[in-house]
Amino acid sequence: MASLVDRHDYRYVSCMAETVDIARSLSPRSSLRFVSIVSIAALVYATYGVVSVVAEMISRLAHRGTGIALTWDPGLAAPQPTQAFYGGGPFIVPGSTPYFTAMTGTVKDVPVEVIVFQSLGDLVSVLTTAGIAICVLVLARMIAGGAPFARASARALTVLAIVVFVGFEGATVLHGVSAMSVPTVMFAAPQQPDGTYNPPGTTTAIFTFWPVYISAALVALAAVFRAGALYQQDSSGLV
Repeated sequence: MASLVDRHDYRYVSCMAETVDIARSLSPRSSLRFVSIVSIAALVYATYGVVSVVAEMISRLAHRGTGIALTWDPGLAAPQPTQAFYGGGPFIVPGSTPYFTAMTGTVKDVPVEVIVFQSLGDLVSVLTTAGIAICVLVLARMIAGGAPFARASARALTVLAIVVFVGFEGATVLHGVSAMSVPTVMFAAPQQPDGTYNPPGTTTAIFTFWPVYISAALVALAAVFRAGALYQQDSSGLV
């Protein structure tokens, strides 16, 4: 009788070992390695981006008295063509372009807050990219370890949702504050060659919706992982 029980236990253990081996063989290790490599590359890029943003901010603050490159929305009415030029081809439909969306020029005496808020927005974007890479690395490690429904995976997804929402919305707010801090830039208008044109005030976006959608999807995915962890815990004692 004891030998029959031993043989039964041996077959049970062998079957469980084969199941584990099959599960491990089915795990997409090459894809996980690719995800890990991309995440590490994103971290390296984020580190370079932090240094670049800080260096550029210092340089712009140092040269604001002599003039720095600035891009702004002037709200200037664009000249409306009445016919196609150069023998036909694409051209602007008259009346379809109310104003230029961006102008770039060298501007002197830009307020300090414009430079600082713009640089902080860029810095937050770069740090958000680094946070995303770290969360993805944690998820890839948990999945590669054969425990995709571990509680750490659900926590990583929740943290990822917070990072995406707070990071990108924060960067949008900082960029919007920087744009609203840009003073009225006087420049010669094409239709008024002898005078100047004072661009009207424009509405600057300080909130964007796509981080909300992505964060909501990540929170839902975290709930799925959390439910999977509970099911795995409940079934761990079953034979």
